[in-house]
Amino acid sequence: MSKKPVFVRFEVTPEIMERAYETVKLAKEDGKLRKGANEATKAVERGIAKLLVIALDVDPPEIVAHLPLLSEDKKITYVYVDSKKKLGEAAGIDVSTSAVAIVEAGKGKPLLDEVLSKIAALRLKAAPEAVKEAPKKEAPKEEAPKEAPKEAPKKEAEKPKEKPKKKAPKKSAKEKTE
Repeated sequence: MSKKPVFVRFEVTPEIMERAYETVKLAKEDGKLRKGANEATKAVERGIAKLLVIALDVDPPEIVAHLPLLSEDKKITYVYVDSKKKLGEAAGIDVSTSAVAIVEAGKGKPLLDEVLSKIAALRLKAAPEAVKEAPKKEAPKEEAPKEAPKEAPKKEAEKPKEKPKKKAPKKSAKEKTE
């Protein structure tokens, strides 16, 4: 791919991508997976996902664009893989899938821990570059202190609210004519 999607926040090496596919395969056999963008989103929102795997070749990219931000808010690690077709195959389904959340790793627990540590190291390396790329903002100028809003004039001794008086019952049409 010549142009990276909008939602990509760091570059992932092919080795880590392959490890992510293997982790999904092992979790499919013995653990629990949430397949698809909607189910993966629910798993992340509920905080039950251990790892979120997001495909890069999703079209339109808005389908998965919210997942990295949501994962960071919930402090769940996520990784990008190059193909939604491969991701679907790794998850054990016949169709492609844009995202998979690993809820329980099962046999893949050691591999999951390895992937998590590699991603953490990769993101630490990417963090200083992101700081360099961020545009520098000017320091906010100090404004003159604003005057406190003046209090509204107080009403003369506030009276407690009185109960509304009961109205006389309306006269019926017969009573009016008499």
